[in-house]
This record gives sequence, C-alpha cells and structure tokens, in this order.
Amino acid sequence: MAADAIALAMLDMFMESDSEGEEMECLMEATQHLTTHLREDRTKTEGYFEETIPNYLPDDFTRYFKMNRETFDVLCQHLSECEQLKQRVCAGGREPIPMEKKVLMTIRYLSSMDTIRSLSDRFGVTDSSFLKCREQVINAINSSLKKFIKWPTTGDYLSISERFNDTGSYEFPNIIGAIDGSHIPIEAPAEDANAYYNRKGFHSILLQGICTHDLYFISINVGWPGRVHDAKVFNNSSICENGFRLCNNGEYHILGDGAHPLKEWLLTPYKDNGHLTRQQTLFNKALSSKRQVIERAFALLKGRFRKLRYLNCKSIRTTCDIVTAACVIHNICIIQNYLDGIEELMAVDELQTDDDNVINERENSHLGITKRLQITNSLAVNH
Repeated sequence: MAADAIALAMLDMFMESDSEGEEMECLMEATQHLTTHLREDRTKTEGYFEETIPNYLPDDFTRYFKMNRETFDVLCQHLSECEQLKQRVCAGGREPIPMEKKVLMTIRYLSSMDTIRSLSDRFGVTDSSFLKCREQVINAINSSLKKFIKWPTTGDYLSISERFNDTGSYEFPNIIGAIDGSHIPIEAPAEDANAYYNRKGFHSILLQGICTHDLYFISINVGWPGRVHDAKVFNNSSICENGFRLCNNGEYHILGDGAHPLKEWLLTPYKDNGHLTRQQTLFNKALSSKRQVIERAFALLKGRFRKLRYLNCKSIRTTCDIVTAACVIHNICIIQNYLDGIEELMAVDELQTDDDNVINERENSHLGITKRLQITNSLAVNH
C-alpha cells in the first residue's frame, strides 16, 4: 500500500503538469502496475465520443468545443491526409483511436481548463493515450496547416485597407494589419525561470501577432520569454526584416503601439507628453480605433481557447507548439465565418491596453515621421 501511495503521488504530480515525453512515459510504465486497483476508483465515461457527442444539439456542441460542427468537420477534413493521424493497427488487438476522437480531445483540451486526468476519463482513454493523441494532433496542425497563417497577397491589399477604413469612426488610409504582443501565462520552467517572469508578476511566453480587420492572424511569433520587451521581440522577428517589402515598399502600413518603432510601413501614436496638438490627438484616436482589432483578436483567441490563460507544460517547446496550433485553428474558425457569440468568447483582460511599454523615440525613422505627419494633416483636413 505504501508503494501504491508513493506511485500515485508521483503520477499526480506529473499529470497535473501536463508533462510529456520519454521521462513521463517511463514513469507511467514503471508505476502503472502498482496502481491498477486504484484506477478502478476513477470513473471513466463510457461511449462519450461514440454515443453522447453525436446526440449533442448544435448549441451544446458549440458550447463545449467552442466551434460548431461544420467548422470541426472542415478541420478534420484538412487533417485527414496527415500521416501521423492515420489509423494504425495497435499491438494486442486494441482498437485504434479514430482521428475525429483525437481532434475532439485536443479541441476540448484547448477550449477548457480541465486537467488531463478529467479529460482522459471523459473520453474513456488512459492519461498517456490522451497526451499522445494531443501531441499527434498539435504536430499535425503545425506541420500541415500552418499555411492558414499567411501574409496577404498584394492583390488583396486594397480591399483589406478599405475594410479597415470601414472600422471605427475615422478615416485612415492604406492599413493592412495591426500588431501587438500578448503574454501567455505558463508554469515556471525548470530552467531560466527568471527570464520568463514578466513585469506584470507572472511567468509567461510572448505571442506577437499581426491581424487584419477580421481578426485573422497573418503573422505570429511565439516563444520569447515574458521578461523580454516587445521591441526586442519585434526587432528579432521576420516582420521587422521584411516589413518594408511586405507592405509594398512602404505604400501600405501596419499599426502598432508605443512599444514599436515608427517606420514608413509601421505607424505608431504620438507620445502623449501632455502637450499634444489637436491634430496629433486626432491622429492617436484614429490609429487607436483601427488598431483595436489586434486586441480583439487576442481576446477572441484566449476566450475560445481558455487553456492559453495558463499553460502548465514542462516543455517550452510544447507550450509554443500548442499556442501556434491554437492560432491556426483560430484562423480556420475565422475563414468559416464562425463569429457567433464572439463577444461572449472575448477574454476581457486582453482588451486592456498597456501604455507603460514605450519605446525610445530615437528609434523612429525619418520616413516614418514624415508619413505620420502627412496622415495627421490629412485627418485634420477631413475631420
């Protein structure tokens, strides 16, 4: 009995942390025979995938998985050709887990704060099987469906900028995206924990995202430690290196906040020193009214996938893979026009701005200053 208690305590420690990999699998195999009779106390749901879910009403399915059946079917269709998700004959004559079940388990994992233990019980699988299925689905999404996060073609720039102009109360020409960073709370990693402890008082990794008017991510950068300044994340990203070209050599632009440098293709607000002119204030209001789409995109992402409010994986790489996969699925939902109940899904804390993260104005480019001044004067004339 003492051995059983120790083994169960070890399993609890690892399962609640979503740990995975060879270390965890060896631990589980070594202790499984000691806890066989204790497993009988865990109530597994019989036929949940096979019988219960097919009988869910549309609203019930949506409430539980944060997407409708049509969107789920499209996701499965895209994943059906992925080699790692194809069914194989299991040793010992066990029935292989269907791809659709693997995807549903992963979607529920992302859309809830449920533990691995409760999820594996609900779907009637072992904890190790659940983790393996989650890993397969996440890897399949990131290897085969990353194409859903892509920069628009130049032929789409005009229509995107027109749609941006339709949002908010102000005219603002030639916008094709809005950029910002978001903290993804995580469990303190075993190595370099201080690097991930951000100035807000918790451990996190950073997600830099750029989205269009419809909250669709066209670029993401995941994984920098939470202590790192947004400007450093930006300066080391591909968008910083290629932004001028991607914005049609500066003809178009994306919008950022004070944490980003002002460039010809990246416009930021005037720093409020208490002496802004009426025209500068108007420019800041117009920019803010357009740039709020990225805050809403993050809010929708974390509202739909509640697991992103706190990820307790032991591996930073696994954490980054999960965040990336969530962004891919987010975009698929946008493409499917699944925005029903969007306000209810929004994570309120993501709609709050962060004004303390301000960059040194000496990093602003002369071309950016000139372009911002031109738009400032244009806004003043037309408003």
